[in-house]
Amino acid sequence: MPKRATLVVLSEEEHTALVQLTKRHKSGQQVVLRAQIVLAAGEGQSNVKIAQKLSVSVETVRLWRDRWAAGQGMALKERGAEERLVHEGLNNSMIK
Repeated sequence: MPKRATLVVLSEEEHTALVQLTKRHKSGQQVVLRAQIVLAAGEGQSNVKIAQKLSVSVETVRLWRDRWAAGQGMALKERGAEERLVHEGLNNSMIK
């Protein structure tokens, strides 16, 4: 039985910050991709649909959906959207 996608509910502030990241010219491609994944997850799209739309694996979508949800209790004031998308990736890749 397939695992249910982790629910991502974005506050207005988080949504705005993520949209701004995707439109900034100085944002790295990885950060933009991660922001697009989280935004699509916040809209309620399935992992498969997001993966197809963004041409990434379902595992990548699941990974970033789960990482964002794990830090959801953290206010953007404490750690901005970009910082959460960049540093969560760095911290978890160092563990492997």
